Amino acid sequence: MTEKDYISLCKKQIQAKFNLNSDLIERDFEYLHDVILEETQTDLSTSTLRRIWSDKNQSIPQTKTLDALAQLLEHPGWHEFKRAHQAVGKKSIHMNARSLAYIIGLVLLLSSIFLLTSTEEVVGEAILIPEVLVYEGVPATIGFHYSIKNPNIDIELSWNPYERTRLDMDQNFYTGTYLYPDYHQAKLLHGEQVLVASPIHVTTSGWHGLIMDAGYDTKPSYLDSIEFLSGEKLFVKKESMAQAGEQSGIALPVFTLSHTDLSSLSGDAFTLKALVSSQAFSKEQTCLFYEVLIKGENGNIRVPVSQTGCYGLTDLKCVGEVFSGKQNDLSALSTELSKEHQFNVQLKGNEMRINVANNPALTISYANRVGPLKVIKFIFQGSSEIRSFELLDENGSRFESSALYPF
Repeated sequence: MTEKDYISLCKKQIQAKFNLNSDLIERDFEYLHDVILEETQTDLSTSTLRRIWSDKNQSIPQTKTLDALAQLLEHPGWHEFKRAHQAVGKKSIHMNARSLAYIIGLVLLLSSIFLLTSTEEVVGEAILIPEVLVYEGVPATIGFHYSIKNPNIDIELSWNPYERTRLDMDQNFYTGTYLYPDYHQAKLLHGEQVLVASPIHVTTSGWHGLIMDAGYDTKPSYLDSIEFLSGEKLFVKKESMAQAGEQSGIALPVFTLSHTDLSSLSGDAFTLKALVSSQAFSKEQTCLFYEVLIKGENGNIRVPVSQTGCYGLTDLKCVGEVFSGKQNDLSALSTELSKEHQFNVQLKGNEMRINVANNPALTISYANRVGPLKVIKFIFQGSSEIRSFELLDENGSRFESSALYPF
């Protein structure tokens, strides 16, 4: 078997273990990322996983990446995975003493070369210094000063693999443009190894509305305030989405609050309350859901709320931990989405309590910290409406900020 044959076998076994379809979608890659991080402590980006699973991928991943995939299948590493699946040949190899001594000497020489050539020596020092750490409004063009000692270093502006660019080792300045308000992580990478990272907070003056095409949309459609702000609610109607989703036919309305005032709240000790409704645009959208994304300085939380009966297709993510609807009862996060319902989430003492509609509360314990609050997002699949929204601090006092308008 060739190396690619082993990789193909490994992918099939991973798909079988986690009940994944042969055609993985973005949610599957996000799920695998979190599971690999949790079980192997190796941070493989979703872009890395997408390239591995791509039929067009011609390169062989780094050994560290393959080790993580093998460990997901309960092998110590990639070498052990291959050895467990090797076909034992019937022919034995005979060699004289001189040949044996030659081979042993060659192996020792190659081993010495490998040991003397560490990753640090190959990659060298990598420095990344953004000109600003906080920028209000989108599009946001940020300048980066960098220094690298290896010609195979890429810069990735955030989570989107389409925003990865190979840097020129002889230069020291690069500009990147952020199209989404968010708490981003700019990174220098050697292959899939993160050499250095820096947060970039692209902020908003208040609620920001846009429509993105499903998947990694590099050209979102921004909404004017009159298109999503009305009275005391946020909303997106079908008419506003007609021009979006031309690439995949699936358009996602997104409301983002990425204001610096949020940092006064602890992401581990606050309460979010909202009245929400969403309605499908077509009969094909049988399992509609929306997501509430909470981003802190140290970690993120993603809570899916699904149409009744569809919770098995969703994943709840909490600061590096993944709770799949396939292996966990997330029925408390399902309701009739077309009817206005209450969505509440409270974080306190490394515990998250979620209430949806009149369902019993779902309580999740987590180990890592979210840190100071940075971003709150609502991501929908159909028409969307948020009729009320409020934040409470750790003492139960209402958080006041002009950024919350119209609430």
